[in-house]
Amino acid sequence: MTIHTGANAASGTRANPDANGASPKRVNSDANAAGGKRVIGRKGLALIKSFESFVPYVYDDLVPPVRGRYREWSGGPVHGTLTIGYGHTDGARHPLKIAPGLRIGERRALDILDVDLDQCEEAVNALVQVGLTQGQFDALVSFAFNCGLGNLKKLIVPLNRGDTAACRAKFDGYVRSKGQVLRGLQRRRDAEQALWDDRYADAEKPSEPVHHTAEVDAPEPKPLTQSTIANGATVGGGFTLAGLGATVWDKLNASSDTMQQAVLSSAGKPAFWCLVLAAFACGFVWWRRKRMQEAA
Repeated sequence: MTIHTGANAASGTRANPDANGASPKRVNSDANAAGGKRVIGRKGLALIKSFESFVPYVYDDLVPPVRGRYREWSGGPVHGTLTIGYGHTDGARHPLKIAPGLRIGERRALDILDVDLDQCEEAVNALVQVGLTQGQFDALVSFAFNCGLGNLKKLIVPLNRGDTAACRAKFDGYVRSKGQVLRGLQRRRDAEQALWDDRYADAEKPSEPVHHTAEVDAPEPKPLTQSTIANGATVGGGFTLAGLGATVWDKLNASSDTMQQAVLSSAGKPAFWCLVLAAFACGFVWWRRKRMQEAA
């Protein structure tokens, strides 16, 4: 995908979108996406650029901007994630690696952003199994660009079950970095939810750098308590293995990638299924006792 640039910016503050809210680059929509794959639209790109800031030098994204400018990182201790251009980090797709003293112009920053966004678009296209509006797609790409693909996989669990409202609500959980709630992350999640709703006019599009980091904490999963198991396993007053299975599956999807890989690897061993059956049997016995106690 090609993004056509305008004039180069010379400062550490962002370049504003055009009068129509569109970015001068990456002007695509699902109607002209190559190979039938959806790409981010004008509005989604403009929102990402407005939050990410064009900064021509390397900065630490956990250090708040001062008077509308990030402080240049000179090689000292790093508190957050080293970033340059439009939110580019070493973990993004473009091969540019960050080093002290590195500087880039806006034209190059836009080219880097183009490559970095390809990765996010491809992930949303591959992982989401239901139809999306352009606003929903753009919101998910923005979320993935900021929060990472691991968090995207967790966010879309209810979406792939067809529960779009629950997915939209889950945006609110991704507002912490290293345990600290950041107002900048809250503002970005609010803007992404407005984009999700196709309310682009209501979405905040900042004109100054917004303090929000690339390292975003996933919400802490709720513990799998007996009450949680009972609620998931009881449908209409009866015990169902499908209900319990759905509850456990949701908890697995909300867990770390390492935990998911360990469980999936163990699934091919007979001992694993013996343990699963034993767990279901224990759950059934516990449920029966609880029902008998309630009936007594």
